[in-house]
Amino acid sequence: MNTYIALWKVTLVDLLIFNKIENDSCIKGVLEKNNVAVLRGIIEFSETEGVTSSAIKEYVATRLANDDNILSRLAQSDKQIGDDLYKLALLDIEQIYKKLFSIQIKYSPSGNQTGFYDGYINSIKAITEATSAGELLDRLINHYRMLGSGILSKYTAFKYDGALAGVSETDAITFGDLVGIEHQKQTLIENTKAFVHGKAANNVLLFGDRGTGKSSSVKALLNMFRGEGLRMIEMPKYFIKDIPKLSKQLADSPGKYIIFLDDLTFEKHESEYRDLKVAMEGQLQANPDNVLIYATSNRRHLIRENWSDREGGDVHVNDHMQETLSLSERFGISLVFSAPTQKEYLNIVSEMLKKHNMEMNGDIEKRAIVWQMNYGGRSARCAKQFVTSYISK
Repeated sequence: MNTYIALWKVTLVDLLIFNKIENDSCIKGVLEKNNVAVLRGIIEFSETEGVTSSAIKEYVATRLANDDNILSRLAQSDKQIGDDLYKLALLDIEQIYKKLFSIQIKYSPSGNQTGFYDGYINSIKAITEATSAGELLDRLINHYRMLGSGILSKYTAFKYDGALAGVSETDAITFGDLVGIEHQKQTLIENTKAFVHGKAANNVLLFGDRGTGKSSSVKALLNMFRGEGLRMIEMPKYFIKDIPKLSKQLADSPGKYIIFLDDLTFEKHESEYRDLKVAMEGQLQANPDNVLIYATSNRRHLIRENWSDREGGDVHVNDHMQETLSLSERFGISLVFSAPTQKEYLNIVSEMLKKHNMEMNGDIEKRAIVWQMNYGGRSARCAKQFVTSYISK
């Protein structure tokens, strides 16, 4: 590690736009000539998210790229940046470039995977390699416009558990791995393609028999469209009430977001289904154009019913039916996934075997049928588990 740190104390004078970075402990260490504080910050950064050997420059570039300020908020929401704002931002960047980008600390990271989106990594590299203050500012603005800032710019998949957390490794499944659901795949692809291209698109409900590819189809969409700006947020039903708040947060981001509600079923006493109705349609706040909801369920009507629900006279029954149907009808597209016939099941097995350079034969057919009889039903999941077991032997 070659370390070169200026021996004089420097200061950033009256930053107007990027003033938050002055509170960063590592940057403070640079400004105050505190080598220990600087190295502590650089080591931690380089080993967890660093992708270049230009440690200080990349560190500063990352803090700028993820800074929440009026410039980043306007740029990521694709709003106009006025001439005066640009000039003031450039004054800030000229100071930062001169006093921070000129300091060299060469530290080569270990090369471990950061888990960040490739587009984010490439953008950080470009910002780090800027050769002038003007180029640095323009690359920052481009970063905000294309990716946004903060956690939303770093990942393409998230989990929501009261707050967003990035998912660094996602299921690699593609639509080529899913056999026998051609209509469902095509409908999903067309709707999602329209969505990422800024056209009108529908919320989607995928329902039907277990193991038929509902969740896998949604995951395959992310792998198909992540390069075009698609992002996916998996949310447990207990946080459905937060969808309006989360949607407001996402509205100013350049990404297109699918909120993914997997294996969704409600009991009558649970209030979350009313929260979902309100989130989809029924609130004064307009739903943002860059957020959709895709849900999977084994039930068409989502709300579990008992025979007793149909007792109590025609008016009572009609009211209850309207309540249960009103949620499902908020999904503009409903796709049914049915268990395959035996012929379809064997075809799925055959297609999966081909991916392992194996051909179906009579013996494998018999084994596959025995497997599904022991499994308790035919499904794509059953076929996949049989093929996994068979090729392992």
